[in-house]
Amino acid sequence: MSKLVEHRGVVSAVGEKLVEVEFSVDGACAGCKAKALCGQDEGGRFVSVWEPLAEYYKVGEEVMLGVEETMGIRAAVWAYMVPFFILLGTLLVTLRFLPELYGGLIALGSMCLYYVVLFFFRKRIEKEIVFKVRKI
Repeated sequence: MSKLVEHRGVVSAVGEKLVEVEFSVDGACAGCKAKALCGQDEGGRFVSVWEPLAEYYKVGEEVMLGVEETMGIRAAVWAYMVPFFILLGTLLVTLRFLPELYGGLIALGSMCLYYVVLFFFRKRIEKEIVFKVRKI
């Protein structure tokens, strides 16, 4: 089993088998001057966690929200690494046959297409990346 990455959070809503947790990213990001550029400066984040025993959680209760480290790495690969290689590959191939302007536009278009496909597969990805919640 891989290492669990955890954050403190507060239960913001409770459904039948769903617990919504609000958490804030801190730690290494707290002193970073570039956190506004990567999107970590926006404050609280919300995560919906499927929990069979959701009725045991109460709104406002402090909990620990966790995700396996390997799942975080997988999410980073899908969000950053795959698009980078698609962009680079498309750009290198198109620049061999087309002027720079068209090559750049086609490479950007391939990125848009990638994110549209990723959007349509979001439900499948949500099933793979599983969050866990536990009482403190």
